[in-house]
Amino acid sequence: MHEDTPTLFVKEPKPMIPFDWKRELDRHDHRVVLSGQPVAIHCHHYNINLHKTLEDTLGLEGIRLIYKSAEEAIYYGIRELLSQYNEIRTVKSKLEMAAIMYQNCGLGVIHPQEINERGGYIVSPSSHHVTGWLAKHGRRNTPGCHFSCGWIAGMVAAIHDKPVGHYQVTETKCKTMRDAECVFEIKENLNEH
Repeated sequence: MHEDTPTLFVKEPKPMIPFDWKRELDRHDHRVVLSGQPVAIHCHHYNINLHKTLEDTLGLEGIRLIYKSAEEAIYYGIRELLSQYNEIRTVKSKLEMAAIMYQNCGLGVIHPQEINERGGYIVSPSSHHVTGWLAKHGRRNTPGCHFSCGWIAGMVAAIHDKPVGHYQVTETKCKTMRDAECVFEIKENLNEH
């Protein structure tokens, strides 16, 4: 090669790495870490008492605080996780990964349904929060899974590469009201744009 010929550097593609939950979900003393990022694990005793206190003392502002906290925390967590696993490309794969993450964090089970960039819905047949709420406080007259609503809003925004706050999630059925399952409706938040 002649000395004046420029050298081209070609970046090698990253090898495909299988997603290993046992390796990625780890404990460091009292902290739980997912792909190097600390995560909060759901504890119904603490969270239900916090939830009830915020809802009873602050009303709608307390509900909004629960929702926004979950939304922002999971939004940045999922974005970071997806940046580490470029091979998770399709919306379906990302939703499956997020549903497994939801379950591994002790929140319960969610089944995404017909979700696209404009919205969709999620069904939850099992919720650790609902179980704890019913045991501690009994039946509600209004939907009560505010944390899950925020979590789902942040999850869907991260998956669709939209800004935090892009989606509004409303719980239309709730097991705390003795519905058969919790149902979360996802819509674009037209007030944020």
